[in-house]
Amino acid sequence: MLLLALTSHFGIELKGYEQKQLLNDIGFDNGFTVMSQQTENGAGVPLGNFTYSESEVTPAWMIAQWNSGNCLWENRADSEKYTITDGLTKTVTYNPEDKSVSMRLNASNVYNGEAATYENWPHLLLEQSPICDYQLLSDEDKAFYNCSADRIVLNLDIRLSDFVDTTNKEGVNATQFLAYFYLKGTESHEFIWFGVNLFDDRGPVDTTWALDKGSGQMIYCLSSKDTYGSDRKSLFRNGKPYVSDEWTHVEVDLTPHIEKAMKAANKSDTFSREVKKEDFYIGGTNIGFEIHGNYDCTVDIKDFKIISYNKI
Repeated sequence: MLLLALTSHFGIELKGYEQKQLLNDIGFDNGFTVMSQQTENGAGVPLGNFTYSESEVTPAWMIAQWNSGNCLWENRADSEKYTITDGLTKTVTYNPEDKSVSMRLNASNVYNGEAATYENWPHLLLEQSPICDYQLLSDEDKAFYNCSADRIVLNLDIRLSDFVDTTNKEGVNATQFLAYFYLKGTESHEFIWFGVNLFDDRGPVDTTWALDKGSGQMIYCLSSKDTYGSDRKSLFRNGKPYVSDEWTHVEVDLTPHIEKAMKAANKSDTFSREVKKEDFYIGGTNIGFEIHGNYDCTVDIKDFKIISYNKI
């Protein structure tokens, strides 16, 4: 735990706070466990570890690849030390110089030239779940993972390094790259997908509160403006995807948005009772491609953190 005076993204010096980094291995040093595209008894199936160091530490991160063509583990192609690829659809590359990760999803190869559908959209995600065993935490640590923390701040650097537009104008054409946090009930099985929109090739996206038909859970997702402050700072600028080698910094205080998610849940009576942020904790996260059309897209990320602050 670190006692500090910090300068927030609002430019105000805050004294008398403790902070805790909620995620493990934020530099991706220990590699990834590659997960199957199928589940068994509702749980993910690990296939093998993609590692590039001599450390024997089990990877904290997973690569999830639902509905995304060839299996990244079983169909992996020969590649360099820091890259795992199926040679056709999916590629994940670790860049040791700056501890960044490049994620490429060539979704045009998923559909073989046919129109994309909502029923079969490819995913390529980096996932960390669970990030804690909440019930076994001390009360002090629970206060940081709980959504009632004084501030919960997302930080990352991101860039769109390549984008090839659709090869088929028909069907679903929506390239989306998002971060999700798993808001889990502290005393129940209640769950909310809490999302942050990082890229959508269709342009700025509004805040959403909707049912995810795949999981049967509700999604609350921040708008592009919530994420970047303005379109001029986002990965969609001047009416088109912004391909660049420059890093864009994202820093968002999630706390007020979590409060809005609680209000949305209560207004829609999602849980058949009134809920508040104290009823949830952050139990996991993923970041990556969620929905795709016939595109070939590469996004790089680094310094992906979620930091919780509490007053001393």
